[in-house]
Amino acid sequence: MRILNNILLLLVILLSACHKEYNPTSDLFEIVGDVAQVSALTSPVSTADANSTVNLTIKAHALNTDIKEFKFYQRIGTSGTYNFVRSVPFVANFSAAERVHVITIPYTVPNEKGKSFSLQVEAVTANNLVSLRRTLSPTNISIK
Repeated sequence: MRILNNILLLLVILLSACHKEYNPTSDLFEIVGDVAQVSALTSPVSTADANSTVNLTIKAHALNTDIKEFKFYQRIGTSGTYNFVRSVPFVANFSAAERVHVITIPYTVPNEKGKSFSLQVEAVTANNLVSLRRTLSPTNISIK
């Protein structure tokens, strides 16, 4: 009986080694690299003077790739589309405590007194893959 059990076990091992799983999505897309993630874009203020400078904080990380730059998109008012306004080179500042890069970027408030503005940022990797956009928190900054 013990010999029969050993033969069955060996047969199961040999048959399972020959099995190749089929991936039904392998023909649908190609993985070209890893994309960076922007986990936060924050402002220390919710109101700012026109043409003043606000220090924004970006928290971002990337695995198996490097971040090349951040692209900023701005919207004047509380609705409408975001338009590209500037690109900023990435300068690493890894925080071991937060396990992400914490980057401070000075941003000039638009000269639109009495209105508000909002920003979105995306990270571009060394292989030109772009992250999802992250919207500023607070969403709108009032301009005085």
